[in-house]
Amino acid sequence: MTTRRAIVWTISLFVGVLSTIAIIMIFDTTLARFTLGNAILVFASTGSIVFIWLDYILRTQYLRS
Repeated sequence: MTTRRAIVWTISLFVGVLSTIAIIMIFDTTLARFTLGNAILVFASTGSIVFIWLDYILRTQYLRS
């Protein structure tokens, strides 16, 4: 269970960072122009979606049914 929970956290954080970098690159902007607040929102939203699905798939039961 601990290994699966570590996998959920690691992959969620990794996807959140990657999606933030991808969005900044797709819009051909910088972090200063995109603002840190927007970057945090992209990171949190994509990371949360991945976290929810991985929790369901790996049955870590962070989120109770």
